[in-house]
Amino acid sequence: METTAVGSTSPYRPRVLAVDMDAGDAERVRSILTPAGYDVMRARGTTAALEAVSRQSADLVLLDVGQARTVGLAAFRRFRQEMTHPQLPILMLTPSADRQTRREVMEAGVDDLLTTEPLDPMELKVRVHTLLELKAHREQGGIQEVLQDPRTRWVRMEKLARVGTLAADVATQMGQLGVGLHRALAHVRARAAEGLPPDPEELLKLGVAGEQMRLHGQHLLSLGPSNPKDTQRFDLRELVPEVVSHLRADGRLGRADVRVILSEDPIAVVFNRRQLEQVVTELVCNAVDAVEDVQDRPRIVHVGVEMPDMFGDFGPQLFVKDTGIGIFEDELQAIFSPYYTTKAPEKSVGLGLTVARTLVECMGGKLTVKSRVNLGSTFTVELPEQTSSW
Repeated sequence: METTAVGSTSPYRPRVLAVDMDAGDAERVRSILTPAGYDVMRARGTTAALEAVSRQSADLVLLDVGQARTVGLAAFRRFRQEMTHPQLPILMLTPSADRQTRREVMEAGVDDLLTTEPLDPMELKVRVHTLLELKAHREQGGIQEVLQDPRTRWVRMEKLARVGTLAADVATQMGQLGVGLHRALAHVRARAAEGLPPDPEELLKLGVAGEQMRLHGQHLLSLGPSNPKDTQRFDLRELVPEVVSHLRADGRLGRADVRVILSEDPIAVVFNRRQLEQVVTELVCNAVDAVEDVQDRPRIVHVGVEMPDMFGDFGPQLFVKDTGIGIFEDELQAIFSPYYTTKAPEKSVGLGLTVARTLVECMGGKLTVKSRVNLGSTFTVELPEQTSSW
């Protein structure tokens, strides 16, 4: 993120102030951010940090704390109260933090929170870039009122962090695939120049890499910016059969018997329809793959929607239930990790469930799974409660 200052021919390098960070950690941060176009400065203690902000006009603060919820919030509140630049974003660094801690920290007003054990270089750069974009938006007087609500702001920043990190990871993998494609193509050209056919193994590699590039591109598009037209008010019951119909027309349901189960009453929701369709697509395709090798029972996939709880305990739900091979207990959480897959490379890059969970959580919902080996699995999407009515 480099800009050129007025009256200067050299690009402006945003300045990042590392507060209460020891020498080793500061050097690690500097080695990540300096090549990316940032200058990193250190300050010991809140007083020194405030002086540095006033003197050097830092663009962003990295507040390094041992515990986010206690020590971190105390340091943040003092820093924010005495800071003369309210637009200055603060990224809190902490060794670890669970989801509840993240929520409390963000509701307290911290702009973002990043865990450092381990510190992911790509994620740090994405978070810093995102916060500097937020700073520019603030300075232009563009803060929307919705951002002033702590819970809404937390959801928005959580979305930016998750989507930004995953998108950066996908882009990196696509770059590596591109290198492989170039090598395979060079082999084909060299053999052709000699009047020889290409090696079958190299051709197979070329085909697999091409399919993986397509899958990565598809996932990257689903994580991309939303078109305002994609956020619609619709009946949730209409979405599921449409997705299943499209998958059947594309020949992606294989030998599975996919059955749709719908409630009798309409379920009015307001969501990004395109992204919700992507979630259902990923879950159905995952279920179809799970039943593909089943021999001792019917290959059935149930896809349906359920009404929200009348007492407000949960919102509308989507579910995908299969009679497939099931998932071992120690793998239940690993299946949502990026690039975790048991499928052949030409069929999956291990991002489908990761993307599905990311999109669901960005909507304010959650994606869970229950499974029994050799009996099947059930994936449930619990969406936030809606107030819409027809």
